[in-house]
Amino acid sequence: MANRGGWSELSDGDDFAGYRIEQRLGRGGMGLLYLALEPGLERRVALKLIAPEAASDDVFARRFAEESRIAAAIEHPNVVPIYAAGEEDGVPWIAMRYVAGSDLGRRLAREGRLDPRQAVELIAQIGNGLDAIHAAGLVHRDVKPANVLLSGEPGAEHAYITDFGVARNVATESGLTQTGRFVGTLDYVAPEQISGRPVDARVDVYALGCLLFKLLTGEVPFPREGEAARLYAHLHDPPPAPSLYVPEVPMALDDVVIRAMSKEPDDRYPSAGDLGRAAQAALSGAPVAAPERTVATGAAATRESEPPTQKLPDEPRAGPGRRGLLLGVGALALIAAVVLAIALSSGGGDGASGETASTQTAKQTKPEKPKPKPATLSAAALIAKGDEICTDSQDAYKAYKVEFPNGENEASVGYSQLLVGISGKAIRRFEELKPPPSLKRDYDIYVKSQKEVAQWDEDALKAAEKEDLSAYLGAREKRDATEEERKALAEAVGFHVCSGSEA
Repeated sequence: MANRGGWSELSDGDDFAGYRIEQRLGRGGMGLLYLALEPGLERRVALKLIAPEAASDDVFARRFAEESRIAAAIEHPNVVPIYAAGEEDGVPWIAMRYVAGSDLGRRLAREGRLDPRQAVELIAQIGNGLDAIHAAGLVHRDVKPANVLLSGEPGAEHAYITDFGVARNVATESGLTQTGRFVGTLDYVAPEQISGRPVDARVDVYALGCLLFKLLTGEVPFPREGEAARLYAHLHDPPPAPSLYVPEVPMALDDVVIRAMSKEPDDRYPSAGDLGRAAQAALSGAPVAAPERTVATGAAATRESEPPTQKLPDEPRAGPGRRGLLLGVGALALIAAVVLAIALSSGGGDGASGETASTQTAKQTKPEKPKPKPATLSAAALIAKGDEICTDSQDAYKAYKVEFPNGENEASVGYSQLLVGISGKAIRRFEELKPPPSLKRDYDIYVKSQKEVAQWDEDALKAAEKEDLSAYLGAREKRDATEEERKALAEAVGFHVCSGSEA
């Protein structure tokens, strides 16, 4: 093997740092993973070496070695144990427990999505493991299906969070390396990583929220074409609600995903464990028993955070949930995406998305502000706001026609998801408005008609997913057949855009 920066990959039968290579297991953006035998103990380990291209970066190589030593001190049932770490011929390496099973990415590839109960159980385990990592002062920054190993029987798996190759401590202050390389997996990356702001444990909470959405729906939260479009969505589009994509998902889990994926770190759960406990409570309908708290220390914590005052629990506890406000899908701003693509062209790469530590302390939780009751609007204000909602919905549809250039409209899952997202968001905005008494009756009837549209859109999505063309066309026919009736109801309220009397 050549020295660091020019070494070649290992082959079966090679010896490295006292280990005998048996086979290559895989490759990530920053490391190579091998199954190896530890002589003397006759123990099989997962041996990770920094990738050749990353090894040439002295800063990254030193950080890889330093963080590996810190991670070796973590003992938690949901974190893959690290047996040893070192450097051989200038190449940093770590030896971890070999988990003879599969990973969450492969399971999703087989099954598409998981039953909500199984998804929540795995998220709770992963959240507890991330809490242990954060308590050690590390941020994982690569929370994604492939970095969750599974052992045990299907439906009762034990989850291990693994891959500390892009974990961060005090050496890095943002989502960018000193060489300008972006560190993050695009489908799970937090907004502050994209914008280059300082990151802490809360980037892992965001990624865990993305992962929960993926487990529940089988899709990533923002399935856009191109890197720039996906990054723009993480920065600006509202978090998606999983129940709009899979009606079997309880709406209470929508709130968990939406809060976990809040754009501002302070609005997320204080810890990854809190997210897992909130998901369990949402699924069971039981209250969250314990207060939320941050467990992160060192570089994983925010400046306002205090170190935990008690030993990190191995078993899940719980914290109070909070209902999110925004659902639906935002329109893609192509100009901003192009600008972001130019910025990325100077340096890209694989990495990890991260998430949360919080500004709450272990002894005190941030009080919730009661949601103000909507004020009664004047007739003119109601009409203006209602027409604004209809304009936004129409603009969102037109913008997404760019994403579906082939005119997907025949039992298309993508097209149906678009309509469900737009109609669902519009309904919530209409429900937040309080009409004056003179318009209340007509307004309530109009909103009811919009809810019927949303239900038909969901029926069409279900049929499209089952490839049932007859049911799909039936749902779309009902929607289209009542369009003139809805315009008449909108006109009775006084709407212009919603009634079609004004473009």
